[in-house]
This record gives sequence, structure tokens and C-alpha cells, in this order.
Amino acid sequence: MPVQSLRITNVGPFDEIEFEFDSQVNVFTGPNNSGKSSALWALGDTIVYPFTFPRKLLHHDHDSTFRLQLSGVAGESLEGRFPITLDSDFWDGQRWKEYAANLRHIGFSKFIPALRRNTDFRSTGPRPARQRNPDDRVRHQLNDPNSLSSVEAALKYDVGHSIIQQASVGSSELRKRRAVTSADASLVSDEAVIQKIIELDYRSFLKSRPVFRSVVNKISETASEITEGYPVTFTGVSEDDEGFYPEFDTIDGPVPLNTLSQGTQSIIQWLAHLIIGYAEYYDYPENLADKPGILIVDEIDAHLHPSWQRRIIPTLIRHFPHLQIFCSTHSPLMLAGLKTGQVQLLQRGEDGRVTTSTNEEDVVGWTSDEILRHFLGVPDPTDFETERRLTRLRDLQLAQHLTDAEAEELEELRQNVSRDLVQGPLSSQLDHFEDVLRQVIADSHLDSADTK
Repeated sequence: MPVQSLRITNVGPFDEIEFEFDSQVNVFTGPNNSGKSSALWALGDTIVYPFTFPRKLLHHDHDSTFRLQLSGVAGESLEGRFPITLDSDFWDGQRWKEYAANLRHIGFSKFIPALRRNTDFRSTGPRPARQRNPDDRVRHQLNDPNSLSSVEAALKYDVGHSIIQQASVGSSELRKRRAVTSADASLVSDEAVIQKIIELDYRSFLKSRPVFRSVVNKISETASEITEGYPVTFTGVSEDDEGFYPEFDTIDGPVPLNTLSQGTQSIIQWLAHLIIGYAEYYDYPENLADKPGILIVDEIDAHLHPSWQRRIIPTLIRHFPHLQIFCSTHSPLMLAGLKTGQVQLLQRGEDGRVTTSTNEEDVVGWTSDEILRHFLGVPDPTDFETERRLTRLRDLQLAQHLTDAEAEELEELRQNVSRDLVQGPLSSQLDHFEDVLRQVIADSHLDSADTK
């Protein structure tokens, strides 16, 4: 069930802001410190459970609030205060039931933070079933001074666990979400991904259920469509002196996950969190692509070459047509091809207030320069020196009167700017155009001669 809108107050740079969402793709862009991550974190706290909300984003002199509306859900919207799990209003069985009912409408949801750490982790092998789903999130909170205090974390865990047990309606939904591989709002590591892949491969063999192995294969299949020209195929679990690890076949031969490039590891990490969590939530169905879900990824294009960036959204839509995507980016190629209403442009006004707007036309056929100018606030997408010359050239051209020195400077700038702008790729394009034009003229002369 797609998220239709979200209104938040007193979070990060926002005093008050409301977002209207597309049912399939929502890409947040804008300058640094304009609130892209804050918006995604706020969304994550409302629809992802369990979730660790960064307390640094709260305005402690005012209540930080939200109002969430889901598409197709009758009745009032879900309202409350941030963070949800510390809001005393939510320590009530009935509120938990209502919250769980909304989560069931949403279906699977996953938040992937911007920081995705790659390690040299090796697994000791599949863990016993009773150890497979430790509450790593609470363990992280107990040791993270930037999250909750240890007392608050312990209280949150104990009270929350008690409320879940008491809430007969919705308790299964909340327990199920606790069991799905989770990601903290500030950092995700490859350790959980590696352990999950190894256990799925083992369960596929032990229980003769290929569906477990197919989940891992789906990760590498989807990743290979994004990593154009560098396919990564899961071949199985291997072992070295340090332990077990997932192995991928590449054009460089079979390699462990941790030896792939930073960008490739990043892709496999967040795809694994998405696809494994997706499959776990719906109990490994054959028709996983038909199930609804929501993916939130901060800096989805991190570490990726531009040719890979532009393939992310189309690949996800093709493989998971019922997935609603929320992500942030600074890349113009992530916006290329998006439809009307799919770009959330955050901008800070002269008064410091942050506002949002969506694109009123499709971003189809646009060049990177056009996207940089229109959405990313780069009026002259070139190097600083050329930009400085262009600015000075415009100033001199608009001047009413020029001194002899300024007139000489103007003429020199015209020559230098013209020369600089036609060098490089543009120069070769002009040469190609000249060749084509010359051939057209020659062909027309031949046709004229034949007519005579």
C-alpha cells in the first residue's frame, strides 16, 4: 500500500513541511543541508519497525510531529510524535494495534542508511535457528552514545516487548518485523548480509528448497543489471583459513564479496537487505515480485559510476513493480527519465526556510547539463575558471559604458571562452557534424548531376 503523503514538523531543518508522493518513485534532491536525509529518516520512523531515530534531528524546544496518509486506506491519517518508539502515547496496547494495522497495509518496508561499511568478515557457518535473529538494533543502542542512553534503550526494549505481547491484534505483525534483517538509521555493515547469504545457501541444501538459493541468485541477477559490463553471479559459499564467505563469479574470476569494488559491494549490500528482507517478510513466496513493499535508501548512488547510476531506478522497477521507492541523490543521471511528480526538490529560501516542490513535467530526453541547471542549482555546469570568465563576459556585455581596458578585456574574453567551449568532446562533435554536412552537400551535388 503506497504512502500518499507525509507532514512533519520540527525535524532537522524543517519547521513544517508536507510531501505529496508518487506511488512508485520518489527521488529527493537538493543542496547539502537541505533536509534530504532528515526527510528519509522521518519517513523511516513512521513506516519501518524497528527503527532507531536520530535524536539529534529533534527540536527539543518544540514537539516533533508527523501525519502519515496511506493510499486507499479509509479513515483518519496516522499521527503522532517523533520518535515513535519513545512517544509515551505509543506505550498503549490500542495504539500499537492501530500502528501494526497500518504497517500491514504497507507491507514490507526497509530503510538503508547512507553509510554502508564493507569489512573482511568471515562467518563461522550457519547459526542455530534460535540464534538467527538477535536484536542487533537494541545491542547497537546499548553501546551507541549518539543513539539512546543505555537505560532508555533497555527500557524501550523491555516495555516494547511487553506491549507487543499484550497487543493480541497486531503482535504477529510487529514480531515478524523484528525478525527481518534490520538496518540502523546511521550505519549498515556487510556482516549481517554475509551471514544471511550463508544461512540461506545452507537452508536451501538442508531442506531441499531451491527458493532460499533463488533469493541470493536474485540479488546477483539484479546487481548485474545495474553493474553494466561487470556481471556478478553468486556461485556458492566458499571457505578460507578465516571462515566462510559468499563467492561471486566475475570477469576477473571467482572472488569473495569483500574483494569487489566499493561500488559493487554497496549495491550488493543494499540489494541483499531489500531482497532477503522482502522474502523473509512474505515467507519466501514464489511470486515475490507481486508483493507490495517500500524501500528507503539514503544516497542510493554512493560510490557508483554514472553509467551505473542511471540504471538503478529502471532495474528496480522492472524486478519489483509493486515496490515504492524513496531515495536521495546528488546525481543528475539519477533524475534522468523520471516522470512528473517523481522528483522531490528541496530548497532553502533567503529566510532559511526549507520548502519542497515536485517536477511538473517528465525528465525525459534531458541532458545532464539541463538537469544540473534546473534541479541542482548549477547554472554553469563547467569548471570554476570558465564559469568565472562567463560571468565576467556577461557583466561586460551588459555594461552601458566600457573603458578602453574593459573593451580590450571583453574582446579577449570572447575569444578565450569561445575557444574553451569548443574544445574537448564538443570539438569532436562539431568535427563529426562538419563531416556529415560535407557528405550531405556532396550527395546533393551528385543527385543534381544525375538529374541533369
